[in-house]
Amino acid sequence: MTEPIRNPLKVLGETTSAGGFYQNVNITGECKFNGDVDCKKLRLTGEVKIAGNLTAKDMKITGVCAVDGSLNGLSLQGRGEMKSKGRVRVDKIKLTGQLDAAGDCEAEELHINGAVNIDGLLSSDQLAISMFGPSFAKEVGGSKIKIKRSKVGTLLRLMKSMDGVIFNAGLIEGDNIELHYTKASIVRGENVIIGIDCEIETVEYRDELKIHKSAVVKNKVKL
Repeated sequence: MTEPIRNPLKVLGETTSAGGFYQNVNITGECKFNGDVDCKKLRLTGEVKIAGNLTAKDMKITGVCAVDGSLNGLSLQGRGEMKSKGRVRVDKIKLTGQLDAAGDCEAEELHINGAVNIDGLLSSDQLAISMFGPSFAKEVGGSKIKIKRSKVGTLLRLMKSMDGVIFNAGLIEGDNIELHYTKASIVRGENVIIGIDCEIETVEYRDELKIHKSAVVKNKVKL
């Protein structure tokens, strides 16, 4: 299949585009695409709305990126909000802010300092979430999983309560799991640490289980 011709797109200010295939997309301001966007690089400072799918190998955002379809890429980093009404599949994600997906979210490495809301499966080999906002995933899977409150949250306590900053999930399954401020129905892993202020219905573990004195675990099952 012949590679489509890709031209660069540079947006400064506010505009609307039909979408299409691009080389590099640079947006400073606001842009609305009325169709799919497929590009090599996306650089955003401002706000973009895409009425379709977004495919970009390298994404760096400062602001808000809202996608009506799925999101696919190799790298996503930056500060702000990434929202997808479909599936998210990006190899490496490093974001300070919020990640929302109405479908599954898959990554090899995922580091979020902020909040996540995933209606499907959140899956990553290396998964680290430092929350300063309430977070949710229907299911979580990975090799190494660590969920805690962000150190930024200690500063935010001066301005507002952090009581609601909890991670909620149905199932969390992995090899090495460390959880803090988490509520879950089932946690299943090789080595499991249930840390500060966790509420877990059932923990299933193979090798080692550690439970903080402030945590509540109703059922402990050695596999």
